[in-house]
Amino acid sequence: MLAVNSHKHLKKYYQNNLALWPHNLTLTRLIARSLSRKDNTFIQLSSDSKNFWWPGLLIPLCLYNKNVVLILSERQYRLLFEVELPKLRSSRLDFDYVEGIELTPSDKKVWVLRYQDLVFAHEKDLLKNRQLIFPESEFISSELRESMSIKITQKDWEDLIASRSRFEVSLIELHERLTRDLFSHSVRSDAVIRIDHRELLTLKEILKDDLPSAMPWKRALNAVNNEWVTWVKLDKRKLSWDWYVQPLFPLQTLSSLFSKNTLLMLTNSGQSDCFFLDLNSKKFTFTMKVNLGNKFDQEPIPLFVPKRQPLPNTSHFYRHIVRQCQRLILGRPRPTIILVDDLQLRLQITSELAGDFGLRVVHETTDVETNGILCCSCHWWIVNQYNLPAPDQLIFPVIPFPSLESPWVAARVEMLKHQGCDWFREFLLPETLTILLKSLAIIRGGDVRVAILDGRMHYRSWGKLIFEALEPWIALERLLPY
Repeated sequence: MLAVNSHKHLKKYYQNNLALWPHNLTLTRLIARSLSRKDNTFIQLSSDSKNFWWPGLLIPLCLYNKNVVLILSERQYRLLFEVELPKLRSSRLDFDYVEGIELTPSDKKVWVLRYQDLVFAHEKDLLKNRQLIFPESEFISSELRESMSIKITQKDWEDLIASRSRFEVSLIELHERLTRDLFSHSVRSDAVIRIDHRELLTLKEILKDDLPSAMPWKRALNAVNNEWVTWVKLDKRKLSWDWYVQPLFPLQTLSSLFSKNTLLMLTNSGQSDCFFLDLNSKKFTFTMKVNLGNKFDQEPIPLFVPKRQPLPNTSHFYRHIVRQCQRLILGRPRPTIILVDDLQLRLQITSELAGDFGLRVVHETTDVETNGILCCSCHWWIVNQYNLPAPDQLIFPVIPFPSLESPWVAARVEMLKHQGCDWFREFLLPETLTILLKSLAIIRGGDVRVAILDGRMHYRSWGKLIFEALEPWIALERLLPY
């Protein structure tokens, strides 16, 4: 009955709202089935679903909300409360919910949590026997990693020394030794340097049984093992540094959370993303797996990836991508988005293009002119794309692989190497495909050109895997006058 009622309400909802995604009626029946049967469910949405799938999820939750937890990123949280719930209210549907961890809801209200709230609720053992719903589950690992991240500042050191006066000399000596070592190895004023997690063990030995109960020290000292990565970020101007601790495998750290609760996951990236691979490695099984929508029914992307492009490690690669960007931008009436994750390269390209196109060129801002040129990272674009005018084209000067300069990425690669795994195909490539697909999701069907200026697309064997992931697309062999 839940599936039938959800179906009826969704059809009524669409009397006042244009149905822009044809699979919502099927989606709402699948979600109703999962809620009523408490199945572990994995639903892969076609990339043209964009944000049109929300009613298919929310309407069953209006009718059935028993022991349900909806976990959202910050962007999803804003979309829910600023866009989707007002639409539901206008259709006289009641979404009965409690948000945050200040109040534990009854079993007849939807519990809406951000990822950080989810971590705290798990630590307090508040999530037993609940069904956890994860929209855009391809980003669970990154969201959990950021939410579980621990930051220790200079003030935290001062507070620890003040509260443990009998260890004052040893604590000061440890801090001064670390400071000397870190600054002696740094080149940049804002350098990020990995340090061994055994430094936390040294601190633990100094404190003996008098471990602090205050955050963040309590979490940091409890987390210390080789499945967490630690690094510091220096500030040479203040001669200070902040200490960061992050889990290498968030899913493994929260394995009991996923094993003791039923899961409903929606994803746009399919079963190649790292989170899904992690689930498979833990022998986690889904009762129901469904693909909604055939990607070959979608409008193909006009894709410009010319042959004979130089590789990123060649001396003339930079001049090549700048010239190609200039050619691609000329005559385009709508915004151009240039996606570069490497900050130094991105700023360099931004500065170079500003010399040619003036104030049309901006960096990571939603204030973009009609024919503006926006330079940003892929993550920034994914978070802010719905607040920007529809672009004319997306340009990737380089394939957005995770940077090995990131302490977390480098540590995970090292661990996979140590385990004898194919760290490139099991980690870097799936992460890259997830980012690429999410970056392109909003532009499908919008006659938006995509250019990838990295020669590795043709010269490396794994390039064909990226071409396959981007399907459907039509090749643009040459640039034609607009």
